Amino acid sequence: MQPISTANIHEYHSTFNSYDGTAMFYRYWLTDKPEHVYDHDGDRDDLKIIVMLHRGHEHSQRLTDMAHAFVKQGYQVFAWDARGNGRSGGERDHAESFGQLVRDLDEFLKVIKAQTHANDEQIVLIASSLGAVIASAYVHDYAPNIRGMILGTPALAIRLYVPFALPALKVAKKLGVMSRVSSYVKAQVLTHDKEAQSQYHADKLISSSISRDLLIDSLQTGARLLDDAGAITTPTMILCAGQDYVVDKEAIRTFYDRIRSPIKRWAHYPKSFHAIFHEVNKQDVFADCLAFTDELFASPPQTVDLTSAHNPTTHAQSFSKDKVDTLIAKGFNPSFAMTKFMIERFGYVSDGVSAGVTHGFDSGVSLDKVYQNEPRGKFGVGRLIDNFYLNNIGWRGIRIRKAHLLELAGIAIDKHLNAHPDKQPIKLLDIASGNGYYAFELLHKYPTLTATLRDYDSHNVSVMKDKAVKQGLSSRATISQQDAFCADSYHSSDNDIAIVSGLFELFSDNTLIQTALTGMHRELSDGGYLLYTNQPWHPEQEFIGKTLNSHQGTDWVMRCRSQAEIDQLVAQAGFKKIDMRIDAFGIFSVSLAVKLPTD
Repeated sequence: MQPISTANIHEYHSTFNSYDGTAMFYRYWLTDKPEHVYDHDGDRDDLKIIVMLHRGHEHSQRLTDMAHAFVKQGYQVFAWDARGNGRSGGERDHAESFGQLVRDLDEFLKVIKAQTHANDEQIVLIASSLGAVIASAYVHDYAPNIRGMILGTPALAIRLYVPFALPALKVAKKLGVMSRVSSYVKAQVLTHDKEAQSQYHADKLISSSISRDLLIDSLQTGARLLDDAGAITTPTMILCAGQDYVVDKEAIRTFYDRIRSPIKRWAHYPKSFHAIFHEVNKQDVFADCLAFTDELFASPPQTVDLTSAHNPTTHAQSFSKDKVDTLIAKGFNPSFAMTKFMIERFGYVSDGVSAGVTHGFDSGVSLDKVYQNEPRGKFGVGRLIDNFYLNNIGWRGIRIRKAHLLELAGIAIDKHLNAHPDKQPIKLLDIASGNGYYAFELLHKYPTLTATLRDYDSHNVSVMKDKAVKQGLSSRATISQQDAFCADSYHSSDNDIAIVSGLFELFSDNTLIQTALTGMHRELSDGGYLLYTNQPWHPEQEFIGKTLNSHQGTDWVMRCRSQAEIDQLVAQAGFKKIDMRIDAFGIFSVSLAVKLPTD
């Protein structure tokens, strides 16, 4: 197409409500009027969408020049004011967690796709600084099938210049002091462009501080993404400023080196300051970004097949297995050995630790203790140890996972009732129920729900049968011992909802997961809902593998599947993911998918 002039760019603004009702402001720049641009009939293969995310403290209007550069070349551009920034609602430069900003982005993309009738593969993210961390976390945690992303000077490691800044911030949080941190960043270290500096100083919508808690979480999220960058296989371009005094350039390069994207580009601008989209050479930067997006849209979407990541044949597929192999190959660690000895020798004083040693720390019995979250132990000190144990970050994540599972199960039940108001009862299948902790909660909450509860462990089956009798649910709960990975345990049925929670995370071999997913697909009616959990990352993966035992009596060595991997396995089985949740730590996710009609 012929480039269009600035005068012919159509600019609009609107708002949407994020998941918690917060009003979010956004702008969009189009090549024509909306009715001539949007893909109402689903046949606009040429629709190309750019979604821009501004740097911290700023807002969408600051990205107008870059938006114009893309619209002139035939792209449709959208940009938001992030929560707490610009004209959007929320406390200034604050969020409950960094994950809240990431979930906001998921909501924003849903709005854009509904508005334009586009799909993920027609979208490229372009993000700056803190916005680039939001984009990276979104791609890592939610695994959208977007065309690609461009990250400008991503703030994966912010240069705070104060010794022991992060520990000091954590102490301040515990003491409840210094709720906000003033920014040291001035326009003179963001750009060499004098006019851009003046605009920055005059802009009343640019804030000058950030909440302490959001800064802490931003730093921790950046560290997590650096640690698990290899899980990212989305086509990626990274822009690095040679004179960046705001973020750590070495961290940016480390991130680039670690991502496993088969298509990735590195662009280094040696004389640029941090605000690379506002520098004197910004037109060169825009041209480089356009060249990358043009390259992406010139060929079919590129997706790495991760369904055989347990037995990889390419570098892009092998990250999770490489991580486990490295963990296993590490030499003797006296600290881990001593911890393992202490757990096995003295763990009996803590109820939670004792349950883990006896039944496996990944067992239903162990998880029951975690869900109950009631410290118990022997000799006084046992209760203190149990309290410390139950407040481990992993177990806190497990409890959040349960809350997310119950939330999404409620959404699935409501969707089913809206679609089939006269169909009673609602039939639920859980293929690995453990002690049935959340299943029984659902049965109590929804009187028209019946449940088929299965587990491989005879002890868990006995516990569930006893619970059903004591809670008066025997007539609504069918409980049996079954192997979730045995194809013969599944039969054609008309269940409305199927749940698999905490099972796939325990097994590395994807062929087992494929067997279970195929079986659940068989047991669900068309339009039925699947709830599945995943563990894409764990900060204590090595510690757990070296010190804790599993229900199988072996070391609890976990292969953390990326969200992209588990989503591909679910899609392969005939489901479409429609929603998900992930805890603020980035450890456990819960997803909701719908069974697609069978031919």
